[in-house]
Amino acid sequence: MRLMIIKIEPVLPSEFDEIFTSVKRGLFHHIDAAFGWDDQLQRHRLTTEYQSDWFYWIYAGEQRVGLLCFKSYDNALHVHFLIIEPSQQGKKIGTKVMKLIHEQAISDMKQQITLSSFAQNQRAIAFYQSLGYEIVDTDDHFVSLVWKVAS
Repeated sequence: MRLMIIKIEPVLPSEFDEIFTSVKRGLFHHIDAAFGWDDQLQRHRLTTEYQSDWFYWIYAGEQRVGLLCFKSYDNALHVHFLIIEPSQQGKKIGTKVMKLIHEQAISDMKQQITLSSFAQNQRAIAFYQSLGYEIVDTDDHFVSLVWKVAS
């Protein structure tokens, strides 16, 4: 069995179109089902509600396999989204990426990691729960989860 090295690297500001393509490929179905997809609105949201230094490409070896968006705030890290390319899902890449985020939270002396998932995305919710995340809130469209750093 070959060891897969997972790394995350900052997205360059010039790569916005690639970010948008990745987000659309990964989240279109969920956003469209919940709110309806609008390209112009989603492009606007990505440029106004997220900082460019929150975006990271995910690599397995030299192959780009996904996109991660997360930020530090107060006593926590918040994962806005984790998108693994469909052809790369089921290979434990998401688990390895989240372990990197867990390690960063510990290194940065954060108390928790927060994230939310579309309520209809039961596969993602089960994935996060398998990593120790607990559901802390739900509404019609979203499930909020938290992973507490062990003291």
